[in-house]
Amino acid sequence: MSELLIVGGLTVDRFVDGTSAPGGSVLHSGRAAVAEGVRPAILTIAGDEPEARDGLAQLGDFADVVAQPSPSTTTYGHHEETGRRVLVLEAVSAPLDQPAAMDDAPSVALLGPIASELTPSTIAAIETTIRPRCTVMLIQGWLRHLVVGEPVRPLPLDAVSDELWTAFGSADAIVVSTEDLAEAPEDPFAQAAAVRERLGSGPVLVLTLGAEGYLLDDPSTDRVIASVPRRVVDGVPMVGAGDTFGAALAIHLVRADDPIHAADAATEAVIRMLEARR
Repeated sequence: MSELLIVGGLTVDRFVDGTSAPGGSVLHSGRAAVAEGVRPAILTIAGDEPEARDGLAQLGDFADVVAQPSPSTTTYGHHEETGRRVLVLEAVSAPLDQPAAMDDAPSVALLGPIASELTPSTIAAIETTIRPRCTVMLIQGWLRHLVVGEPVRPLPLDAVSDELWTAFGSADAIVVSTEDLAEAPEDPFAQAAAVRERLGSGPVLVLTLGAEGYLLDDPSTDRVIASVPRRVVDGVPMVGAGDTFGAALAIHLVRADDPIHAADAATEAVIRMLEARR
């Protein structure tokens, strides 16, 4: 088993110029893992669209892949409004089945759904059947109001089920972007406090702020830490930045880095990824 197991669905991403491509957290975080010297194992779900087949082929080039079939792949239409990316849900995949036991547990599991493909029962099965030493969750996929034909928008935190909050609270670390939260978008400290209230005192919480850095709430310390990077990469697409951050954070946490050093390493991974797009 790999040092890192990544779980989440593929997407088909359709753009206003008529092009389309595979996407999803497994692609972006998988590439980030390779950049950190790790060949990941990947558990994903996808349909039979040409883009999905292409995505699975790309994953197979750098990862050990188990792909569950689905009648369709989660599909998003992409456009921009006033400089912000807007996603419109066009199709959604089936949920991931609960995984079978593995002979060797991964050091860390990174759970990054892109819609609703990871249910609380599947999360529990990953933790009890696969038994990773560390679990990191990118929770944006669970915080989305998802209706086929409508733009995706953040769910109010109170609209997320208690069952999911319990599952989140069992993780070692949670990563979420300020853009994925409906409450207090102008006040990331208030956002972090609202998420912490629902998580309980268990996991490390990292709230990413785009080019402005991150907030780190480690329950073992007595303060929330704000980090602003000195290097900012402008003028390139930010797609995959959160997934890259999550993969690097997970890898460095399980390598015994403390949360601050792991988050700093994840920030550097994102900067390197963005600089490569220039």
